[in-house]
Amino acid sequence: MTDKPYASPACLAQEFDPTHVDPQQASDVAHWRRAARIRLLADRAALPVVTRQTAAQSIASHLDRLLGQRFASLEGLIISAWWPIKAELDLRFWLATLAAKGATAALPVILTPKAPLAFRAWTPETRMERGFWNIPTPADGPEITPHITLSPLVGWDSAGYRLGYGGGYFDRTLASLIPSPIAIGIGLTAAHLPTIFPQPHDIPMDYILTETGPQPLHP
Repeated sequence: MTDKPYASPACLAQEFDPTHVDPQQASDVAHWRRAARIRLLADRAALPVVTRQTAAQSIASHLDRLLGQRFASLEGLIISAWWPIKAELDLRFWLATLAAKGATAALPVILTPKAPLAFRAWTPETRMERGFWNIPTPADGPEITPHITLSPLVGWDSAGYRLGYGGGYFDRTLASLIPSPIAIGIGLTAAHLPTIFPQPHDIPMDYILTETGPQPLHP
């Protein structure tokens, strides 16, 4: 798998230095993202629970199909996901099936604020504790490195970039993991945006998967 490219700045004058960020541009993008995030989270929270459950079931089927096309077997693979908050799609029922397929499910743990995430194995029997933002995380166990990361999307665009909660944890994590995992963004088709105005620190997903299936990406 090749390394993922970083986003190109919008200003052509900056193409010669991809690490440069215009302060005014960054401020404008941050303001726009906050507004988009608020709107998309409200739209998702307004959906009936059964609608989100149906979407999660459809995504699980698409995940099985996608991974079946990519791998002859899931044996030995570590696949990370998330503990759902803020009306996120709940894929824990799918994660619970991985052990029977020889794979390991993992959940993220924030050990140090504003640092890359760590990952620990998870099963429905795992002892949990309240972590950062009061999100349940595996209470103990060694750190493991996922081969595949599933990331919840607040929003997404057709270049594969994700709009998250604004903390930057997932981008920092993807930038730090060696070897790079296969990154799959999971969200709703309705959360599509024309662009998230990617910045140099943003890392695109390898796949965007919604209730309608894998989305065509055009980097």
